Amino acid sequence: MTRTLGRAALAVAIVGGLGRGPAVRSAPQQTPPSQRPPIFRGESVLVTVDAYPQRDGRIVEGLTAADFQVLEDGKPQTVENVEFVRVEPSLSESLRRDPNSLNEMNALVADPHIRVFVALLDQLHVSIAGAHASRRPLIDALNRLLGPNDVFAVMTQNTDPRMLTFGRRLLSIEEQLASYWDWGEKNRIGLDVTDPMEQQLKDCFEFKPIDKRPPWIFIDNGQGGLLYELLIDRRREDRTLTALERLVDRLAGMREARTVALLITEGWRLFPEDRQLADESRVYGATLPLVGSASGTLVVGDRGGVTGQGFAKICNDELIRLASINDARRLQDLITRANRANVSFYPVNPQGLQTGDTPISVTNQPSSLEDSTRLRNRLDGLRTLADNTDGIAIVNTNDLGAGMKRIVDDVSAYYLLGYYSTNPAHDGRFRRIDVKMKPPNVNVRARRGYFAPNDKPVPGTIVAPPARPAPPKGFEDALGELSRLRPGADLFIRGALVGDTLQVAVEIASARSTVMPWSNGADVRVVAAGADGLALPPATAHMDANTRGVLVSIPMTGTHTAVRVVTRVSAGRESLEDTAEIRRAADSLVGAPVLYRGRPAATSPLRPVADLDYWRTERVHVEWALTGEIDQRSARLLGRTGQPLAVPVSVTERETDGRRVMAADLNLAPLSPGQYVIELTVGRGATTELRFVAFRVLQ
Repeated sequence: MTRTLGRAALAVAIVGGLGRGPAVRSAPQQTPPSQRPPIFRGESVLVTVDAYPQRDGRIVEGLTAADFQVLEDGKPQTVENVEFVRVEPSLSESLRRDPNSLNEMNALVADPHIRVFVALLDQLHVSIAGAHASRRPLIDALNRLLGPNDVFAVMTQNTDPRMLTFGRRLLSIEEQLASYWDWGEKNRIGLDVTDPMEQQLKDCFEFKPIDKRPPWIFIDNGQGGLLYELLIDRRREDRTLTALERLVDRLAGMREARTVALLITEGWRLFPEDRQLADESRVYGATLPLVGSASGTLVVGDRGGVTGQGFAKICNDELIRLASINDARRLQDLITRANRANVSFYPVNPQGLQTGDTPISVTNQPSSLEDSTRLRNRLDGLRTLADNTDGIAIVNTNDLGAGMKRIVDDVSAYYLLGYYSTNPAHDGRFRRIDVKMKPPNVNVRARRGYFAPNDKPVPGTIVAPPARPAPPKGFEDALGELSRLRPGADLFIRGALVGDTLQVAVEIASARSTVMPWSNGADVRVVAAGADGLALPPATAHMDANTRGVLVSIPMTGTHTAVRVVTRVSAGRESLEDTAEIRRAADSLVGAPVLYRGRPAATSPLRPVADLDYWRTERVHVEWALTGEIDQRSARLLGRTGQPLAVPVSVTERETDGRRVMAADLNLAPLSPGQYVIELTVGRGATTELRFVAFRVLQ
């Protein structure tokens, strides 16, 4: 996990995994002499249950199967295997090894003996003071939590949970939290540049669309304020709860193990449905569908764009949607989904003891009763989420270190219970699990249920096709590069050793490149050293205004097999720095790939790529340096499973900087969001080689 956070990263949730759903058991770490591994029964469902029996807040050790009583849908089950697992933390980064491929990562996440942590920083609901206060306790907690086998991921409200990358190394996260300690956006002046809808809400609702354009004020439980600011608050809460819902769904699909989510947040107001707020849409008046023609065909729809009726319709649709959301009910639904997915939340409020919810800098203060009600809602929501998912809420304390230690102690030891369900039906239904303790004065938290296997497809669903052949060798390694991308990074580096030249693509994150001072251009300095420690001559370059990437070429003396690169990008008084190791590709017909992005038009300029995320409005251009003559060349597009797609990839030979290259070009407009791989086939005589380049398509 080497993802740069910065102010564009929004949330960190630590997910510690133990047991969920029927699981394929790996070899137990410790099995008491009185226990024996269960014998597999063909039609039975083997269920693993993670359990945390505690007395006076401490794990009770030395328990056997006779000490547990497990009920499934109220019916007693026979516990056939008990395994006690204690994880000792490892403070040495040298003992932590990141997975090398996507398959390895998924296998680690699925293993119930390996704990999994996902860090989600709720950037939209943490103040700068809270962000600064949480930095050291968070890093200390991660160091105490993570054993050499544990894995974790980082996500924000802007991160698609389907793209979560799990790793083991903490060093880069610690460096980034130290560099970007002010990541909190709550109460900060200005809009979130990663969400263009905030600017649109401001444009729509800052002033009433009538003569004299007075400020558009709305009374929010006795507090008067600008309407657009209230809508942005509602939208930010909606984005955060949506991110939590998608995270729960993603983890349920990845892992047959309990998941503990550590959520750094100052809580939410939990806005109710507000019909009075929805009535504000009447100010713009009715926005009737417009009638027009396109390509000789009559069409009905709002074709006003962002002006006139189109402007009003977009504004009013979002206002009505936000006014109709009931976030308190959504929180209850989230708890239900989390329990079914066996996800436990550990919210941490970094603000400490608070006397009020509204900063004193706000001009229109709510009444003291309303202000205390808002603060209570925030804290009660966090307690409710934790208490009902078997987590711990760290709130109302100025000693975050002690609070984090409670979490460390709570997830560092547990039992894995194994039983064969007495219900042989493979009906796909949810089955409730209750775990009780026979020893006195012992409280237990355990998984609350699982979904049974389903042999019969649900009516209306598509029957899965027969198993597809395995993807070609090298395909998963290419996808593995996507899994190692750093979510929320501000700077990306990607390089290739081509003959006697080191080529380094340097690219600023899309969100950062559009704001000052980066939008005015930036200076780039690259320092590289070979494996022998000898430094290469430093190289400099300049990113033009309104661009985000540049390709730096450094001549080399001798043939280096690996080069370490340190890159620094500066604009005004701000700077970004990152390091990378670039290795030479094995001798072959073509060299390492260099990626570019451009607009769909073939004449549009190409920009070098280090961040492998593309928009559908772009095209992918890849170049491989040729090492000699070839007589075979073709390329095709593969989907996430390795199957070819009916989207053409053009292949040409061209000359770049005096070097012959093989180029592949692909327009992304026909593709839906997801992961893809370009497969290049080249040959000379009887020799044929495959090369793979992975990339990700965004909306």
